Amino acid sequence: MSEKKCPSCNVMVEAKSKFCPECGTAMSQQIKQKAKPTKNTSTRDTLILVAVLVIATAGYFVINQPEAPPQPPQQQVMDGSHQDVEGMTSALSNMPTDYNTLVQLGNQTMDQGNFPMAAEAYKRALNIKEDSPNVRTDYGACLHGMGLPQRAIEEFMTVTQKYPKHTIANFNLGIVYYSVNQLDSAKTYFDRFLSFETTGQTADAARNYLAEIKKK
Repeated sequence: MSEKKCPSCNVMVEAKSKFCPECGTAMSQQIKQKAKPTKNTSTRDTLILVAVLVIATAGYFVINQPEAPPQPPQQQVMDGSHQDVEGMTSALSNMPTDYNTLVQLGNQTMDQGNFPMAAEAYKRALNIKEDSPNVRTDYGACLHGMGLPQRAIEEFMTVTQKYPKHTIANFNLGIVYYSVNQLDSAKTYFDRFLSFETTGQTADAARNYLAEIKKK
């Protein structure tokens, strides 16, 4: 069985896992779909993803550029932001346009921890094939990894509304609700996950979370 190490707690996790079952850190791939949404999140997601891409790549530019003669700090930030926007625009404009390649790009960049780029790839894939529960769950996992728990919950809920027995979407809902301390909701979804899947690493993790919830 192929495994990889969780970047947060260093536990060895199945290579196909998108969340670490031990600590809940988003790692790679999970499950998604798209039912007809009750509200349009496309514009909001675009603004979120572009903003995070700018921040992430601007930070990379400032940290990784070679030493140069000292400049006023404000000028360094302005120069970095300008080059970053150009790089981001280029990356987005050069994204593939077919569904399978977008999904592959999303999987690859998510495995690398580049959640904003992975989210954009998954979102574009969903625009092509909206009824894709695995991709939608991966999209939700990216949003969670970007620190957007409510948007992650919306995506996972979209999956479970149409696919109530979708195990990873239910498990992920437990993870996100646990992370925002909504423990009753977390318990509901961990219990629901265990009603579908009783053995394996992820089932053990769900039981551990339930044990922690019971202590609180």
